[in-house]
Amino acid sequence: MGDSSGQTRERWSYDVFLSFRGPDVRNGFLSHLYKSLVRSGIYTFKDDRELEIGESIPPELMKAIKNSKIYVVVLSESYASSSWCLDELVHIMRCLKNDPGHLVFPVFYKIEPSHVRRQSGPFGESFHKHRIMCTNRESKWKGYQWRKALTSIANLKGYHSSNGDSDAELIDQLTRDILRVLPSSYLHLPTYAVGIRPRVGRIKELMCFGLDDVQIIGIWGMAGIGKTTLAKAAFNEFSHRFEGRSFLENFRDYFKRPDGKLHLQKKLLSDILRKDEAAFNNMDHAVKQRFRNKRVLVVIDDVEDIVQLHSVGIYLSCFGPGSRIIITTKNKHLLEQLDVENIYSPKELNADEALDLVSWHAFRSSEPPEEFLQFPKRLVEYCGGLPLAMEVLGAFLYKRSVSEWKSTLKALKRIPDDNIQAKLQISFDALNASQKDIFLDISCFFIGMDKDYVDCILDGCELEPVAGLKVLKERCLITIHDNRLMMHDLLRDMGRYIVKGTSLRNCERWSRLWDREHVIDVLANYSGTDETEGLSLKADVTAVENFEVKAFSNLRKLRLLQLCHVALNGSYENFPKGLRWLCWLGFPEESFPINLHLRSLVVMDMQKSNLKRLWSDQKPHESLKELKYLDLSHSIQLTETPDFSYLPNLEKLFLINCQRLVKVHESIKVLQGSLILINLSGCIKLGELPLELYTLKLLETLILSGCSQLERLDDALGELESLTILKADYTAITQIPSSSDQLKKLKELSLHGCKELWKHRQYTNSDESSQVALLSPLSLNGLICLRTLRLGSCNLSDELVPANLGSLSSLEELDLQGNNFRNLQTDFAGLPSLQILKLDNCSELRSMFSLPKKLRSLYARNCTVLERTPDLLECSVLQSLHLTNCYNLVETPGLEELKTVGAIHMEMCNNIPYSDRERIMQGWAVGANGGVFVPGSSIPEWVNFKNGTRSISFTVPEPTSNSVLVGFTVWTTYVSQQDDVMSAYIPKITLKNQTKGDVWSRNPATDLIRMYREKHIWQGHFSNEDFLLETRDEVEVSVDFGDKVAILETGLTLAYREVPEVPIEQLTETGDEVDNEQLTETDDEVVIDESQRRPPRKMGMGLKTLLGAFGLLAFIVVLGKHGRPLRRHNHLRRNKVEKDKEKNATLPIFSFLDY
Repeated sequence: MGDSSGQTRERWSYDVFLSFRGPDVRNGFLSHLYKSLVRSGIYTFKDDRELEIGESIPPELMKAIKNSKIYVVVLSESYASSSWCLDELVHIMRCLKNDPGHLVFPVFYKIEPSHVRRQSGPFGESFHKHRIMCTNRESKWKGYQWRKALTSIANLKGYHSSNGDSDAELIDQLTRDILRVLPSSYLHLPTYAVGIRPRVGRIKELMCFGLDDVQIIGIWGMAGIGKTTLAKAAFNEFSHRFEGRSFLENFRDYFKRPDGKLHLQKKLLSDILRKDEAAFNNMDHAVKQRFRNKRVLVVIDDVEDIVQLHSVGIYLSCFGPGSRIIITTKNKHLLEQLDVENIYSPKELNADEALDLVSWHAFRSSEPPEEFLQFPKRLVEYCGGLPLAMEVLGAFLYKRSVSEWKSTLKALKRIPDDNIQAKLQISFDALNASQKDIFLDISCFFIGMDKDYVDCILDGCELEPVAGLKVLKERCLITIHDNRLMMHDLLRDMGRYIVKGTSLRNCERWSRLWDREHVIDVLANYSGTDETEGLSLKADVTAVENFEVKAFSNLRKLRLLQLCHVALNGSYENFPKGLRWLCWLGFPEESFPINLHLRSLVVMDMQKSNLKRLWSDQKPHESLKELKYLDLSHSIQLTETPDFSYLPNLEKLFLINCQRLVKVHESIKVLQGSLILINLSGCIKLGELPLELYTLKLLETLILSGCSQLERLDDALGELESLTILKADYTAITQIPSSSDQLKKLKELSLHGCKELWKHRQYTNSDESSQVALLSPLSLNGLICLRTLRLGSCNLSDELVPANLGSLSSLEELDLQGNNFRNLQTDFAGLPSLQILKLDNCSELRSMFSLPKKLRSLYARNCTVLERTPDLLECSVLQSLHLTNCYNLVETPGLEELKTVGAIHMEMCNNIPYSDRERIMQGWAVGANGGVFVPGSSIPEWVNFKNGTRSISFTVPEPTSNSVLVGFTVWTTYVSQQDDVMSAYIPKITLKNQTKGDVWSRNPATDLIRMYREKHIWQGHFSNEDFLLETRDEVEVSVDFGDKVAILETGLTLAYREVPEVPIEQLTETGDEVDNEQLTETDDEVVIDESQRRPPRKMGMGLKTLLGAFGLLAFIVVLGKHGRPLRRHNHLRRNKVEKDKEKNATLPIFSFLDY
């Protein structure tokens, strides 16, 4: 979000803020210093020049202090006599602590630092006059703050007028030092830079300040996502920490110019060394040698490949210890070549941020006028969260009429904006020919499709998809989610616009046809040409399109064809013979045309067809030797598979839900050297598999789930030596062959709902105890690679739980839900890899022996007689706990001690004592990634902000000493008219910062709300990294669980990180550690040597390490009525090296600082 005005300009309003006592120095030293700073181009705040007469000074001063980078505090003899000056100093030191971006330059003008530190001598006489007024508690507290601020600033390195230097020399030295730490100019940011602050915070985490090695931070993303703006903001934020700095903007463009290499080298040298480039005879040598002892920040913007960097002579070895190099790029492979570990990929703006940005550009306001309300949302939807697009189009639509908005939005659907198109096309132009074809194929036909499916098609087109898709992903032209190819809408439109080329109105000349109207036009008018390589026509199932086959006769170069509910009439003799992909959903015929020649076909996708068999009794004229992928799923008329001898190289066969399929052709044996996947799920008439199927040595996946008449698997099952996945859920199988223990590569075995497996394998004797037959229906011995085992709803009793479960050392997920055991005696602690255990709906389960030590998720919902869980403290990495509807549960030992759990569901667990539930809520706040759900009618008493509605308002209070606001925890009590029903509404939390004008909406990363007629409490934690709340902000937080859930009460507590005070000098120069050797002591003065500006050395053990540990130790403290701690929490995100360095130092401290 933006700042209070919706605008984020430069980082600071002023370069320098002058704090002084007027009568002492105003007309002498101070006036000369001010003139010197102004002459040097340093924008300086001096109270009698920046504030108009009659203005209220305190608020303006507070704002000026906060928005100034450097504080020059002139400590003169009567400085402490002014309560005004002392209040100013307190605020300066507070800003310094809260934001290490500030610097302070103390000037001890004709006084001794020791007098300031101890409030003694003439300086002390001025200060102690205030004691007369310190009569109440509030004034005594203010006096304490004054003393603390004076002591802190006196401990800093400063400038001494009493050292024999003249005022002129002191002013000259001070001005030069300010210029040295102040960048020559701050980089200009967009006027409306929405969403920058939290993203800069993420960059800060990746900078790993405090480590002495040279590190590269990569900012990688698609064109227009805001990489350069983010890099500029980071440069402005952090450049003061370094001895030298340079921002090489548009590196790629400059490099391609004739003198580009020389220009970049000159800029790098002049920026960092502040010398004229003429001073360097050999630029290559200078770049490689002159920075080796300097701690520098270099931003290299828009780098295309590693050759560009090396040609300019930029290597990690060029820079001194502690240097940081930020590279922005659209090419992730470049960062991989550089072994960059810290990579940030900016996401698109969320809906709120996007609306904010569009509104500021289009209306110069955070809210559009009423008559325009509908248009910004449509524009945001078109832009897809891409800042560049919103800035360009928003600015274009500034002061446009409603009719102009409408026409622009309509035109964008046909023709992309030129400015946006040009920026996005840079990445496309860098691709080779086959990669461009892949991109265009995806943009026109394959968005949202399975990656492996598309990979097979593109491979058949000889486009080298393995490398090509990787390059597209590295260059942010595609993304892959859940193994599906995705593409930003603007990139999709760009690709389709490229296809149209210069023939915008002559669609028959396009290489790809995807628009329904254009395709119908070409087919209806028989106007197809050799230029068309791909065509897609999707009709509605209720309105089948009919065309003549001859309409395709001129499409001789067609390789990709997708038809949906289309009927063709006529002979196929002249149908395109070079097809690689034929996707014909709803094919209307009972068999495939015999004269349709598909010798080049690689993928045949004929789902939902009317086929009874692939070919009629008359066999095809030629084999489909190139066919790798055949999908006839949901063809409910299909009775048998094709003769596979005509498909000799088939690799994947899908026959899902072919409800009349009764036979798998025995010719399947010819596929021994090719077939890797068979999916027969839902073939309810299939009663057996041919013996020839068990000869498929390369078969990796066999899915038989839902084949309800399938009763057996042959003893030859063990011969499927490559099998890794076997799914046979809800089949009638009565025995898994003993040869299954030969399946050494099996990773997933699913037998959910196979009740016949254990049927008749138990009998009841006189004492009604269950006994097991001698033969077990399932052998797990030998399954050394098994990771997932599903035995849910298999009627397992105590005795029928496989005894050899403990032998599965690789098992990661075990599903035993819906079974009948009472006392689960399996020692899960012996399963070292088990992370997910599912016991839902085990309605007779009373106890469990143990839980796995590496368990991450435990599901035991609706275990209605379960009274006690095993000790959860043993599950040290548990992340989610699901105990909903465990009505008799009374104890969850160890839960309140766990700090890793992200979601706890204990709805309707009414027998757990309320005190235990309260301890769970109070013991820790869930770390911004989940929620706690427990029965309850009221929010705990110790929650300090409460309101009897769905929203709550509060003012962020002043934090206690040495504490920083890190987040807040929200409580709600809720109820519904529905009982034990999952709501379809996604929960939403909205935060309005009335002070800054920010509005944030967040969907808590928790499950949907399960609704009950009994009252429940939800608790969720939110990080301040998202909201950036500050002291005195007026805030409203509201909770929305949908219209079927009533919010009865809302509560909130603020969470702080409390850090023991660290030496203030560590906050003023670079934000890093200062070596002990850098401190010298003279006449009780602590002076920081000039070497403080050198790169810090790694600290050894001893007192420094202990102090460092205290500095890094963090606690979460709730601002509650009773001052109780909410949780101990470390919000510092550090890399592995830092964590390892701290480990030995921090662990002993917890033993005596724990609560």
